[in-house]
Amino acid sequence: MAVNLAGGQLPCGRPVNTLWNHIAYGTVDEHIRGCEYCQVALAQIRRLLMATGDTTGDMTGDMTGARTGERVRPPADLPRRVMAVIRAQLPPAPRVMLPGPSGNRLNISEQAVAFILRAAGDSVDGVRARSCRLTAAAPGVSTDADLELSISLRYGMPAPAAARAVRAAVRAAARAQLGLTLDRVDIDVVDIHLA
Repeated sequence: MAVNLAGGQLPCGRPVNTLWNHIAYGTVDEHIRGCEYCQVALAQIRRLLMATGDTTGDMTGDMTGARTGERVRPPADLPRRVMAVIRAQLPPAPRVMLPGPSGNRLNISEQAVAFILRAAGDSVDGVRARSCRLTAAAPGVSTDADLELSISLRYGMPAPAAARAVRAAVRAAARAQLGLTLDRVDIDVVDIHLA
């Protein structure tokens, strides 16, 4: 089980900032000792503190050395260590499996696929692509997929003609850049813009 430290409150109702204070001052109350959410959050906080611990001087955030009064310099690899802890807490981004050369597979994030297809939609004059959702026709490696794309049209532009042009552009980009065949391309006009 993982808890969201970025949220203001744990599922048990305890504010996350109070856990940081309890660690900083070495005080842990009965609720924290017995609450599974607080215990999981404390473990996550301790991992973060271990990754950054040699830069803080003490737990109150004092950035001067305790004995010398000199400013403590963070280690050169601090960003890498902090990001490693953060990445360990995040679930992996959804992926799309594509066939690669010689039968090898290509694993690409849904976000990257959506960016390519939105850019193709944006290439149509008078269209601004918004959200993009790709659905693989079959689980695993597939070259067939369906697409839902929401767009904004320039005022006065005929929607059917714009939809045809966007479908053609995203199908061409999907085939050329991703090796995908888009079986169905649903266009949803969600906004109108001027110029």
